[in-house]
Amino acid sequence: MECSYCNKVCKNDNSLRNHERLCKSNPERQILISNFIKYNEKLKNGELTKEYSNQHIKAKLNGSVYIVSDETRLKLSNSSKGRVYTEEQKRNHSRAMRNAVLKNPDSYTANNVSGRTPIINYKNFKLKGSWELETAKWLDRQNIKWTTVKEGFDYFWENSLHTYYPDFYLPEYNMFIEVKGYERERDKAKWSVVNNLIVIKKHEINLMKKNSLSLDFLKIK
Repeated sequence: MECSYCNKVCKNDNSLRNHERLCKSNPERQILISNFIKYNEKLKNGELTKEYSNQHIKAKLNGSVYIVSDETRLKLSNSSKGRVYTEEQKRNHSRAMRNAVLKNPDSYTANNVSGRTPIINYKNFKLKGSWELETAKWLDRQNIKWTTVKEGFDYFWENSLHTYYPDFYLPEYNMFIEVKGYERERDKAKWSVVNNLIVIKKHEINLMKKNSLSLDFLKIK
């Protein structure tokens, strides 16, 4: 069964009728207009207000958690395999991811990890791993107020703009702290854009555990 307009072969009568009704070669074809077109026009004109940008934010605002099933994750993974992106698509994706991080820097994976590091909840803060937890507890013992960083610092790496979020901020001293086991060239690029940054490494962590790290290390008197 072939379409009388474009000669496309259809499986049965029902398939043929539906195809011919919408066939681009049919001068009297039915034009379908997506509801999303009208919806987006109303958004642009201010007639509607978009409450949520995705299901995760919707769930968060409603006090629940949006969980993606393993089956759905597998389908998404399989559908993306072998896909080839243009340079423009790569730039758009990078820009979208950067905006997402800027809006929600505390976002983590569903497995509650950051890379290979487990996320630890401490005093309503999300800390990345035991070293950050040790640092937070040491600061508490020294009666030093601290918080995590919500606003990042822009830096360039491999000709691209990125955003760096230090691990801690000491508001009373206007000082940032980065907890790092080892440093790479990219880390140096990050740190170079923050003048008031102290980097804590393994040696300092060991002293914290023994409660023998001096405040002089933080240049605090």
